[in-house]
Amino acid sequence: MVSSRWISVVSFVGIGSCIPVFAEEDSLQASIIDTSTLDGKLFVGYQAWFRKPFEDNGNSHWTTDTPTPEVGHVGIDMIPNITGYPEECLFDTSFTLPTGKPAQFYTNDCKGIVDLHFNMMANYGISGAFIQRFYGYINEANGGWINILNFAKTAAEKYGRGFAIEYDLNGAATGSTNVTNTFLADLEALDSITSSPAYMHHNGKPVIEIWGFGIVTEVTADDGIAIVTALKNAGWYVILGVQQAWHAELAADQPGGFGPVYKLAHMIQPWTVGAYDINNYDEFHDGRQAIEDRNALQQLGLESSIVVWPGGSSSNANPSEAFDHFPRWNGTFYQKQLDGAVNLKPNFIFGAMFDEVNEGTAIFPLLRNRELPTNQRFLGIDDDMEPDIYLRKAGDAASKLATASQLD
Repeated sequence: MVSSRWISVVSFVGIGSCIPVFAEEDSLQASIIDTSTLDGKLFVGYQAWFRKPFEDNGNSHWTTDTPTPEVGHVGIDMIPNITGYPEECLFDTSFTLPTGKPAQFYTNDCKGIVDLHFNMMANYGISGAFIQRFYGYINEANGGWINILNFAKTAAEKYGRGFAIEYDLNGAATGSTNVTNTFLADLEALDSITSSPAYMHHNGKPVIEIWGFGIVTEVTADDGIAIVTALKNAGWYVILGVQQAWHAELAADQPGGFGPVYKLAHMIQPWTVGAYDINNYDEFHDGRQAIEDRNALQQLGLESSIVVWPGGSSSNANPSEAFDHFPRWNGTFYQKQLDGAVNLKPNFIFGAMFDEVNEGTAIFPLLRNRELPTNQRFLGIDDDMEPDIYLRKAGDAASKLATASQLD
């Protein structure tokens, strides 16, 4: 299954490179972050759902309808640069590189992958990650997602990063399951993970995010009220990832509207992936984010997080989608959003996403155009860019936001 985050907002992600994929540890290594607050930080979303096909691991996400990354069945638009990845975590694919060698993908259920990714975050000054936990896979029989959460916990502690769980409502439905009880039971079972010193807190409470109210239509507003109320009563600091026009539903008398749900949250994070491109971002920033969102948040007394994304493409997994639908413009699009977010000084910036190669929003090191396979269409970053350019941009923005927050 490919994430519906892309299509929910708009109707309509080196091999052969000698350049290291992360900075030297003593050059950009950030100090251990303060996990008692989200303020002044930049976190990334971490899908961590890429597993080797043909194994009983419940997920691949490298593929679409066939459990192998063969030509015609690929589920990604971009390919990670796996320079420096642990060999035991890699496997060959049928995609042929310009060198004649097979492209290699990694499997997330190998501990060394999660460790490496958190090391990258630390080396570039990224605060940590919100680990995606999809409702539809909470009860996965073989424990793959639990293993990845444990890997993330260990890596975050090791590299001085923070992490939090972000539930995605995809797979939840008010009519067929008690979503509230499922979340509460899952969090109780995950106590050994959320009790980690690396687990993020804010305003004295452990952080939890629920993504999808107003986007995943199978979950009603009444269910949303019950979920948020229960989590708050259980002591959680609740962030809601919501549709980008969320403030339009704030009227309490709108039948079935999610305004009452949004008002219960501690923090709102509008999901803006696909809401603009480079041509109308300035208008979106100056109007929606700087005025409408800010005014609505101030009136409700809620805190805020702003989403940034480098561009996107999800054509291989969704053939009806245009290839390179939201171009990266050689990093300019991402830089404009990072600068805009820092200027607005939200509590924290959310980078969508660290590893989302399905929808082409990944910021970890990627193959450049000249390094792409010759027997399948993929999207690369520009040949004149270093594979780690987006990590560098994110880390620079993290530093600027931290400085701006300290001056307040």
